[in-house]
Amino acid sequence: MTDTENQTSYDEVPYGSHAFAQSHPDRLATIGRLFGMTPMPVTKCRVLELGCASGGNLTPMAVCLPESEFVGVDLSARQVEEGNQTIRELGLENIRIEHASILDVDASYGTFDYIISHGVFSWVPPDVQEKILAVATANLAPQGIVYISYNTYPGWHMREMLRHMMLYHIKQFKGTRQRIDQAKALIDFLARYVPTENNSYGLLLKNELELINRTADWYLFHDHLEEVNDPIYFHQFAERAGAHGLQYLGESDFGTMLASRLPKEAAETLTKINKNIIATEQYMDFLRNRHFRQTLLCHRNIPLKRNLGPGDINTLLLASPARLDAGDPPGRKMDFSPGVQQTFRTPKGQNITTNRPLTKAAMMVLIENWPRSVDFNTLFNKAIQRMDHDPALQGKPVQREPHFLATDMLQSYIVNVVELRTWQGGFVTAISERPKVSPLAAYQSRKGTSVVNLRHEQVPLDPLAQYLASALDGTRDRAAQFAYLGELIKSGKLAAQQDNQPISDPEAIRAFLEKDINQRLAYLARAALLVA
Repeated sequence: MTDTENQTSYDEVPYGSHAFAQSHPDRLATIGRLFGMTPMPVTKCRVLELGCASGGNLTPMAVCLPESEFVGVDLSARQVEEGNQTIRELGLENIRIEHASILDVDASYGTFDYIISHGVFSWVPPDVQEKILAVATANLAPQGIVYISYNTYPGWHMREMLRHMMLYHIKQFKGTRQRIDQAKALIDFLARYVPTENNSYGLLLKNELELINRTADWYLFHDHLEEVNDPIYFHQFAERAGAHGLQYLGESDFGTMLASRLPKEAAETLTKINKNIIATEQYMDFLRNRHFRQTLLCHRNIPLKRNLGPGDINTLLLASPARLDAGDPPGRKMDFSPGVQQTFRTPKGQNITTNRPLTKAAMMVLIENWPRSVDFNTLFNKAIQRMDHDPALQGKPVQREPHFLATDMLQSYIVNVVELRTWQGGFVTAISERPKVSPLAAYQSRKGTSVVNLRHEQVPLDPLAQYLASALDGTRDRAAQFAYLGELIKSGKLAAQQDNQPISDPEAIRAFLEKDINQRLAYLARAALLVA
């Protein structure tokens, strides 16, 4: 995935090529619009990815945005060929992946509305880093947006120490497999014998070792054992980007930009001592010990609006994976009454608490529509309708102005409870008699246990969901689904168990499938994998 003199490491150990939702043009366009830009609509744009590996990130974009054009560049011949084979098998005509060096990108490539470089910048030499920034300027459309991810200090100081330990240990070994195994052996040795009790070094080491132990071999090899891995302080990255005529737009994870998520006293101090956004961001990195950034850049001559207000979300789409938190007290139900606090919590733990009836009603609308998004006006109107039909609110004065709802939705976005988008993927949530999985997911389910949905997210599939997804082409009704999966069970390709024992009785198999097919179909629908 990187662009080094040694062109074989990524051929020998291919970098895991996956979808990164945070790099999708829709995410970039949303941040751009919030800060006053007018980026190109993602449905008709040009996208360049530098270091695209086998297209695991770029190809799903091309599938979902057929009227946009996508170009990928990577130095690994093996991964480029894998990517182009996928493109051919899917019959895509709006994407190409080129076997080339980033240093070869020039004016002949044209200009792009969105330029992506994920997991590359820190792992290439300085001349290639400068070329990435040069391309980000020369090949960027006037209202274009660049995404570059990179390792940062101070957080990477600890990881860099472990990297140096591993590199010292493995230099005596030659084979790639042996070097990976020996790096893991060193990690195990340190974890086992460095004391943690009353030992701050041991505690820090233990936390980092646990993270490394959970990584895949390809990630360990390329992230920690490659010859080049140069973290950088954020202010240094911003200065280098500025030298190329670029300016800091924001972070792909918008909420990390705001001091409001820090303790009150810390946020107030940062406001007093910092005169610009670069300094504020750098001090927040110090406070958070940040180790990784996903930075967005744009041309320096674009005036940016930094003071966000409720009106900034009126033209965007909203969605939320949150659920009503029924844990305090247990079994608590929705209550729209004014003054009654309700908490809404996402699967990742982010939450908001509100006593405003309008906001509570809007959150219930988002919950019912998930994973689909709704525009702000629709959300407001449906929330008002819900309030009008609630007996608890009859005759009571409640706030009904869209300004209040927009304010709360903006705050919910800041804490990652609500999503903002410019674009809606073409998926459905209703399960028809003959369901159909997106062509990309069907293709991927035949090759592995993880697929990309129409929200550009990696979705894991268990064996039953994997086989089911590969078969949902819009022609099979439930009887045909039962028959197909039943044959797989009989042949031994798919396991069916009850109380940890294999099932062979036809009626027991049917009962097993009847229950589990319905569960898997609901999962596929909620995972944004079904299409009309």
